[in-house]
Amino acid sequence: MKFMSTLVAAASVVVLATSAQAAEQYRLGGGPAGGGWHPAVSAGAALLNSELGEKYNFNYSPSNGSVDNVRRVSLGDFDTAWGHVGQIFQSWNGVGLFEKDGASKDFRLIANVRQQTQIVAVLADSPIKSFSDMKGKIVNLLNKGSGSNVNCRNIMEGSGIISEIDVRNLGFSDSARALGDRQIDVYCSAGAPFTIPALTQLSITKPVRYIGMTDAEQAAVIEKSPFYAPVTIPVQPDVRGMTDPAKSIGYDVFWMVNKSVSDEAVFDMLNVAADPENLKKLAATAGYWKTLSGNFENLKALKIPVHPAAAKYWEGRGVAVPAEVVRGY
Repeated sequence: MKFMSTLVAAASVVVLATSAQAAEQYRLGGGPAGGGWHPAVSAGAALLNSELGEKYNFNYSPSNGSVDNVRRVSLGDFDTAWGHVGQIFQSWNGVGLFEKDGASKDFRLIANVRQQTQIVAVLADSPIKSFSDMKGKIVNLLNKGSGSNVNCRNIMEGSGIISEIDVRNLGFSDSARALGDRQIDVYCSAGAPFTIPALTQLSITKPVRYIGMTDAEQAAVIEKSPFYAPVTIPVQPDVRGMTDPAKSIGYDVFWMVNKSVSDEAVFDMLNVAADPENLKKLAATAGYWKTLSGNFENLKALKIPVHPAAAKYWEGRGVAVPAEVVRGY
């Protein structure tokens, strides 16, 4: 009897191990500590495991941000992650930061997460009123490896001042504190879409202002990087000290997958994550999820493809996905 019990127990272990091995394993890239992507993507991974755990195992991994995510999805180190359209464009074409990597055609896009804008801010009592006033000042461009860092550098280059500022690369967690303590003069980061929680919180005790580009500066940035769009950030009532709108650039954040992810997994991931009720739950934890959509219109000009299984999902939701951007491997 004891032998039979042992045999049954051993068989159960084998069945469980076999089931675990049978589940498709996928690694999700997130973001750096202190940024919005870290809690958002980890919450998404938890939901996917809760709903799809019998078929798939989604392992969340922190990352350095958009540049890191796009590179690692392109190489297959991450199976899926979010990335800024700028880095996605560069990876697809093997240009810019990805010139040494070479063009990668091993990924597809499955959803539009949201549009972000780039925010450049100073304390409200700062003498800095324009980009040209930043010459000789300490300007934080966020940590290297993040999409925000790339976008900040692009803005400073387009404005013609990158060689005349004292650059810092503090991370998300330290940037607002450093501005409040006057360790830096200028704060640059991605807004979602028009505010940054840490900056908004800082403004309660130390009011801040957004610095806008001139029309010429905005046009120069977009001419060099055609994946940006002109945006004017309206006055944000929650940001104390902001009294005027600010011209900036906007760009999409997309959800991407490596070719190793099965068609069925792509469909199932969206069927769970993009479900309206599930999105409400995710958005309550991390606001980044509330704008998830099948809006791929901007990809027509950039010629970056959408995964066929994702197109199938979104079309089932009544979204008109442009046929010219849907492509398999």
